[in-house]
Amino acid sequence: MRFQPIWTILTVLAAYTTLVTAQYTLTDDLSHTNFLEGFEFFHDQDPTNGFVAYQTIEAAIQNKYIGYLNTSVILGVDSTNVTPAGRPSIRAESKKTWNHGLLLADIRHMPDSTCGTWPAFWMLGSGAEWPMKGEIDILEGVNDEENNAVTLHTTAGCVVDGVSADANAPFTGNMVTHNCDIQAADQAKNQGCSIKAPAQSDGKKLPTYGTDFNAAGGGIYALEWTSTSISVWLIPRDSPLASNLSSSPTTMHPDPSTFGTPLAHFAGSSCDFDARFKDMKVIFDTTFCGEWAGAPDVWDKSCKAKTGSETCDAFVRDHPEAFADAYWEIDGLRWFQSSRDETEKSGRGSSSVNNPKMRGRTYRW
Repeated sequence: MRFQPIWTILTVLAAYTTLVTAQYTLTDDLSHTNFLEGFEFFHDQDPTNGFVAYQTIEAAIQNKYIGYLNTSVILGVDSTNVTPAGRPSIRAESKKTWNHGLLLADIRHMPDSTCGTWPAFWMLGSGAEWPMKGEIDILEGVNDEENNAVTLHTTAGCVVDGVSADANAPFTGNMVTHNCDIQAADQAKNQGCSIKAPAQSDGKKLPTYGTDFNAAGGGIYALEWTSTSISVWLIPRDSPLASNLSSSPTTMHPDPSTFGTPLAHFAGSSCDFDARFKDMKVIFDTTFCGEWAGAPDVWDKSCKAKTGSETCDAFVRDHPEAFADAYWEIDGLRWFQSSRDETEKSGRGSSSVNNPKMRGRTYRW
């Protein structure tokens, strides 16, 4: 699993004046052998009605769906068996929750752009009915998608500034919707407010998702969450910044003002970010089909013809070989806190799942 970088660093545009510079210090390192200690494995029915069978940690270890590769953690799926009851997969949820901070996720590989897949790296407000404490989708897509979509989901009353990407915009992506309410009258149900990554940057293809992202060796997704905004960057694998962020992660003080213009930036006086986003946990999962990837209008767009299968469920059930590359390889996952947020006592360690069998254990294939 070696990848060659194919792009150069994004051009740094004008200084991003709406970000408040603050020194960030590492508070939680969930990388490598810390990952399994810091996460719990959801194994109930998929809330998005996917054709998936989420695994316990014991089953995941036994079937080699999880493991270590050098300094990375691997989260995979079943790619061997026909699975009439749904394809076995992983949904890992952090035990801790946070309020404000900077998250750096060094991802070398994500599930590729394969029909039937619905992978996501996201954050979810814990301890309340969805989406009372918010949802932040950092890296998400379905089927043969090529470009990432960064999306927020809330209850009514959170509308972000609806600007389009141009020379003066505070982000490089394209604003698709600006009402974060999952029941907004003029948007599709559960759509939220979303910014789509551009297909190109400076005339070159910008690999932000799936197969193209993997071919580029992945990259570092960064999220900054403050009282007034939520921003997401993709830092390319072959950039000097990515090298710097990976060289001394436990002692560095990353500065988002040096990251360039973010891919996505959500802000505006019509959203109280402190009220809408609270006690967020980090989640990695790969589901299949379900309410998005398996919706007839989505499946029929290209995957029905590509796969020869009438439905998403039928394809996922009968073609395990298609999902050999539907895995996450996470080389680093670190949460940083700024001095201005220390008094908020984030990272309290609360969790929606209690599984004492997972405590104090690390695993290797």
